[in-house]
Amino acid sequence: MPGLNSIPSPLRSERIHTDLVRLLYTALPQVASVTIGVVVGAWLMAWRTGSGWDWLLAWLSIVMAVIRLGLLAAFYQSGADKDLSPAAARRWECAYGAGSLLMAAVIAGMSLRALSGADAGVQLLCLGLTMASCAGQSSTRVACRAWIPISTGSVVLVAFAAGCLLHPDTSYQIVGGLLLLYGYSHIEACRHGAQTIVALHRAQRSLARRAAHDDLTGLPNRAAFRECLSKASEHLTRHRQKYAVLALDLDGFKHVNDAYGHAMGDELLRQIAHRMRHALREGDVVARLGGDEFAVLQMPATEREAAVRLAERLIAEVSVPYCIEGRSIGINVSVGIALAPECGDGEALLRAADEASYEAKRAGKGLYRLASPSRQWPLTA
Repeated sequence: MPGLNSIPSPLRSERIHTDLVRLLYTALPQVASVTIGVVVGAWLMAWRTGSGWDWLLAWLSIVMAVIRLGLLAAFYQSGADKDLSPAAARRWECAYGAGSLLMAAVIAGMSLRALSGADAGVQLLCLGLTMASCAGQSSTRVACRAWIPISTGSVVLVAFAAGCLLHPDTSYQIVGGLLLLYGYSHIEACRHGAQTIVALHRAQRSLARRAAHDDLTGLPNRAAFRECLSKASEHLTRHRQKYAVLALDLDGFKHVNDAYGHAMGDELLRQIAHRMRHALREGDVVARLGGDEFAVLQMPATEREAAVRLAERLIAEVSVPYCIEGRSIGINVSVGIALAPECGDGEALLRAADEASYEAKRAGKGLYRLASPSRQWPLTA
């Protein structure tokens, strides 16, 4: 299962980014309230002034509303809220940003039109839309992608401030200057909010990863492997695919601890985990169950020989001597193989593999044994 074994830092950053884009598309209350407000305001302004330019802005507000609300609906209908790739996340983010900027352009146009006239009610309406846009865009859900609220807020605030600064009335000019000052505060608030949200997501992922991984080797722990096995069992059984579990028990690890100390034993476990991880295909999972016990989930395993070849490869990799603090240390591993569905599934499969590893250990060092299936595994040519 992806995400259980070691995850490179760039990949973790991509996953945080997809989480933030999902958060972005939960901002329906903010999007709906501000968008509807802009539409109502634009049509009220057009009705009061009767200007052709204002009617154009009113129809443009309808187009903007359809785009913004349609994007939210399309996001959930496409299933992107559950399965979102990094490339798709970037596209959805840009689409959201474009819709926000279109809304900002409508509000900016309304503000410039209102401030060029003498209708104080329309001017007050546009000021309200400007401030509502900034408040909605700086909310936690939108501020997670700071460039969107910063660019949107800058457009609406600069437009209204410019109209005020160009107005002959001194009180308007003062309002314009205060709006520019507020713009700086808005930008800083969005930047700080984005940093806080990203840090929170990083901390949550770090805690989740530590809870599911072994501190010493960085491999998934027993609980994470069981969860992975349960999900794989359900998925692969539904798609009629075979899979295998390999239980690995190191031979003579207690002797290493007794002879060289636990620090040397810990380093040996780290190096063994590293070799196991690199012996697997992409998609396979190796976990440390505890002590000197490991387990591998091979999925899919199209034939019995595939699981046997993996067991032989792991035995060969682990048995190559290790050089630790100038000492050469040799160790072997006993492997038990349980095939699904012949030996059961889920936890039953892990128990069958574990029993087979004990049989291998009793037979000698560096061997593998197949768990007894309830029926013959069909071989392929």
